[in-house]
Amino acid sequence: MEISIKQEVSREVLENVFITAFEGGSNYWYHLGRDAINIVRSHVSKEEEMYLAVAIFKAVYDKGAMVPVRDAENEDDVIGYLSKETFKYRLQKMVDDKYGSILMSEINEEGDAGTSDLIFQYLVLGEIVYG
Repeated sequence: MEISIKQEVSREVLENVFITAFEGGSNYWYHLGRDAINIVRSHVSKEEEMYLAVAIFKAVYDKGAMVPVRDAENEDDVIGYLSKETFKYRLQKMVDDKYGSILMSEINEEGDAGTSDLIFQYLVLGEIVYG
């Protein structure tokens, strides 16, 4: 038997995922180039938000920026983009790919750097590639 359950993923949950991923959960696979920082800061100034992880979230989620994410081992390669337009699709794909429990752990405030990393990978790449 197959059923569908709708679950809201709040702004706060996504912001927490971003901060936790940027603080250490995902550092091993991504790099933000100067181009990404310039895009973020053109949407959210340091005066508006000094902390880069929050500024990235605000630029993408609140202001519609599309931020390129590069490979940590080869900084010339753009491996994905952060874009609010893809968030719903990629989170649904995460659930469809049987990783819904990871997303639910964040929604239930039981997440950690590992779960944030996996969700962040889906937001950037549309799948789990690293770790």
